[in-house]
Amino acid sequence: MGKLYIPFTVLLLLTMSARGQMSITYNIDVSQDRHNISPYIYGINNGTYKKATWRRWGGNRTSAYNWENNYSNAGADYIDDNDDYLPWVMNLPANQYKSPGSVLKAFHDSSLAQGAVSGITLPMVGWVSNDGNGPVTAGELAPSARWAQVRDVKGAAFTLTPDTTDSKIFVDEELNFLLNSFGHANTANGIKAYIMDNEPGLWCTQFQHMRNTCVTYNELFTKTDTLSAVVKNMDSGALVMGPESFGFSEYWDLQNATDKATYAADHWFVDSYLKHMQQSSTAAGKRLLDVFSVHWYPDLNTVHPYSDDTDHQTCIQRMQCTRSLWDSSYVEDSWIGTWFAADLPIIPHIKNSIAQFYPGTKMAINEYDYGGHHHISGGLAQADALGAFGKTGLDYAALWGEINGYNVAAFDLFRNYDGNNGTYGGIYVKSTATNIDSSSVYASVEDNTNKTLHIIVLNKSGNDINATMNVQSAVNYNKTDLYYFDKTDSAVYHQSVPNAALSNNVLTYSVPAYTACHFVLRDTTVLAVVSVNKADIQLSVFPNPSTGSATVYFENAVPGKGVVDVCDLQGRVLERYVDLPSKGSVQLNVASAGIYLVRYSSERSSKTEKLVILK
Repeated sequence: MGKLYIPFTVLLLLTMSARGQMSITYNIDVSQDRHNISPYIYGINNGTYKKATWRRWGGNRTSAYNWENNYSNAGADYIDDNDDYLPWVMNLPANQYKSPGSVLKAFHDSSLAQGAVSGITLPMVGWVSNDGNGPVTAGELAPSARWAQVRDVKGAAFTLTPDTTDSKIFVDEELNFLLNSFGHANTANGIKAYIMDNEPGLWCTQFQHMRNTCVTYNELFTKTDTLSAVVKNMDSGALVMGPESFGFSEYWDLQNATDKATYAADHWFVDSYLKHMQQSSTAAGKRLLDVFSVHWYPDLNTVHPYSDDTDHQTCIQRMQCTRSLWDSSYVEDSWIGTWFAADLPIIPHIKNSIAQFYPGTKMAINEYDYGGHHHISGGLAQADALGAFGKTGLDYAALWGEINGYNVAAFDLFRNYDGNNGTYGGIYVKSTATNIDSSSVYASVEDNTNKTLHIIVLNKSGNDINATMNVQSAVNYNKTDLYYFDKTDSAVYHQSVPNAALSNNVLTYSVPAYTACHFVLRDTTVLAVVSVNKADIQLSVFPNPSTGSATVYFENAVPGKGVVDVCDLQGRVLERYVDLPSKGSVQLNVASAGIYLVRYSSERSSKTEKLVILK
């Protein structure tokens, strides 16, 4: 049973102006600013949130991870310790601790079990842990027996049982192990992305007992070129992500790299990196960078949002600083806002550099966190970030840290709002608010019919909001459901909205203080066609969403020939496969991005599934 959530009547909304109330108008236009929302912005690094779509195996430990024996080192995070933390934290049985690649295999197996896509970090720092014998001292700086040297190319036959006594690891042999275990990226179980190490601007401070020199532009470019080429030569369909920069000072000049003057003509390191990767890709005759990936954490002057702090000022700043992702009118209270405000908001500015220097490259924020996981301010900030990722066209995002408390509620608001796998729409549409200091709004539709409209409204203030949502659409919506979480607890509740609150595509509602709302507006006057004897057929499409290639699996309980049609949303048949057996599969290759209908028909019944193609 849901909590009691009492809406104001339309009359009350129009007349009340008492203290503790504010009026905000939200304008939604389903014909404007339309673009596909990537399904991979709902990602995580750690934890086991089952609705996550993208899972990154990354972080400091992965830089020094030895795939041959599963030892790793977290550097300054934990006493420069060589240990078997990774198999332990992943609950592997003791007899698998030293099995080659068992940590990687367990990680990707868990991704496959929940239908998520994996990205695996590959090492570029130069060395990885060679043993599990505890802290590495300053006197054991590499090269020493405590470290195994990283080489990208073995130059000899691969083996699935590598030599653990030669003090070397070979990245191409690690890739061979993963390909042997799961197949190539264009297969159902293959690993889809490989990440060019982690936070290179911090290598010399994070791993002071491994290396005593900081990375330069030239070193990073050279290592990225070599390792990217290895990945593309072995698995041409896999995505390459880099440089995984830790924050703005690395975006600016690679953490004050010693050769930055060589690239002084470039505005910032972001431009230098993209220009170089475009040039090296042209020389190689293949794209060597698919996704420009960074990390982004709040770094404010007076409070620490990335924490468990819940004092009033921290909570206020936590809910505001998400605007640095997208809002050009906001200047955050940080050294970045003071000295580099022209380079904010960060997503549009990086995307502008991509468009100028390496068009077609996607963008990822593979680490972020706004803290306050067990407080409503953290839940609202997390929901705001997810909405902003969709609004700005980000391609990948992954929350760092355990997903718990209000973070679960925020993800559920987009990924499982009704407790029955209900998801926010896949097409962003224009949405604005008259007071973005106090409230954020995001809107989407599910397909080109626009018959289901999703509106996320976040009240980040201590006042109730008298909300007026004006919807511009040729569809006349006549039913509204509300799903929400608030400061009471971190569960997502359902509330039916009275018919009187929605009239002529204007929805009026009172949104309580510190509440996240997901309104679902539907046109129920035209019902979807229901297939006859639908239960006779089993039909699935995988992967879905897909980048173009997908497999249709079908089984007809009634013997006889069948037909698979691929249709657009207007019902026009684009591809047809005929004389199919009663059980089998068909491989599809769809050239253009969009939403399609895949229908299997037999003599007596049919069934249809939606297929999303991303490019």
